[in-house]
Amino acid sequence: MTPGLERVARALCELDANPPDATMGGKPLWQDYLPEARAAIMALREPDITMIGAAALKVGHIGKDEVRRIYRAMIDAALVD
Repeated sequence: MTPGLERVARALCELDANPPDATMGGKPLWQDYLPEARAAIMALREPDITMIGAAALKVGHIGKDEVRRIYRAMIDAALVD
């Protein structure tokens, strides 16, 4: 599992007012939030035009298709188990 996926799961756990380092049934409570975390990350897998524009402004010399490709690769990396 990636640190990105774990960070989102921990944040969702905390959002429900649960201590993410608590355990239940011998496993960290935040692990119960992995399906929701994966869904949240997947919802952002395709960058919107605002996101693409922001990246293009920062980088400048690459096209929007390249920005999309790089962004999707980053999101995919966050989802690796």
